[in-house]
Amino acid sequence: MTTLLPPPDPGAASPQVAVAAGPLAFAPPSTRNREQVRAHARLAARFGTTGVAPFLAAGDVEVIDVLDGWAAGGYLRSGRWAVTAGDVVAPDALADTALDQYLHQLRRRRLRPAFVAVSDPEPFRRRGFAVCEIADEAVLDLADFTLAGSPRAGIRHAVASARRAGLQVRPFEPPDAPALAEISQQWLRTKRGGELGFTLSRHGDVLEQLADGATDLWCVAAPDATIWAWCTWRHYRDGRARVIDVMRRRPDAPNPAMDYLLATTLAHYRDNGVQLASLASVPRPHGELGERIYPTRSLRSYKQKFAPRWEPRWLAIPHRAQEPFAQLAIARAYCPLGLRRALRRNH
Repeated sequence: MTTLLPPPDPGAASPQVAVAAGPLAFAPPSTRNREQVRAHARLAARFGTTGVAPFLAAGDVEVIDVLDGWAAGGYLRSGRWAVTAGDVVAPDALADTALDQYLHQLRRRRLRPAFVAVSDPEPFRRRGFAVCEIADEAVLDLADFTLAGSPRAGIRHAVASARRAGLQVRPFEPPDAPALAEISQQWLRTKRGGELGFTLSRHGDVLEQLADGATDLWCVAAPDATIWAWCTWRHYRDGRARVIDVMRRRPDAPNPAMDYLLATTLAHYRDNGVQLASLASVPRPHGELGERIYPTRSLRSYKQKFAPRWEPRWLAIPHRAQEPFAQLAIARAYCPLGLRRALRRNH
């Protein structure tokens, strides 16, 4: 028999949640109220086992609570597909039961399940699903994280250069909000199709994520206090792990700014007892068209500079013959403004 402690106090907050309303205050519409979203954020922070788990609390996800609220799965509806990011979030000992209940509820809604980036294919194989590797998650064991040695030499040099330039990494403060919004707008103008979604948060999500108490926001600033870049890290594994989420930098930021920001926050987490950090998942290549929507090659190359351990993540669908349709549904989940819009450059 599994004994569960009560969930953490949903009113508890991180030191960084005193955020004033302002340019960060936009959030996508949600079918859940704020208390429900907060409860799911804390559930994912407590029981999530991979860097995909925090997206259970994404604002546009439909969530199915199972096991009397001790577990949940969330999906985006795309036609008749229910596209689910990662595993059903549940206590380890109850994961199988939670998955069965979640699948049962999807069947009642007459939806086809497509699980994206699950950590273990075996529970799905046992249920007759077709599985294939779809992505890799970049994971760092923080206990022995160091910049010494050749694998992370490039990051070490970037950190040294940033320090010589007087750059400083610090937590977000409410007066930073306008600068962060400006940086995000500048960053978007260099991309195609606006901000992606599904397992990637948007700038407008950040305010509410901070209020949920399971997200950290860090900035890197010049000696004159100009903010050059910022990023968010979301909690999972009962606070013992972090996953990088939103990353934004000014187009004219000093070259080492983002490397310095990530390396410094990783060292901070290591020194404060966090065990694991995820640089998030990178999809396997899907041809030149897919590369235009989501540049996986450059993303994988950047994360490799930190010398992570790459863990495979899997796609699980009811039948192999359905894979082309499932892939299209997944692409639509990532592109909330549409696939055609995702191919056009922003202005």
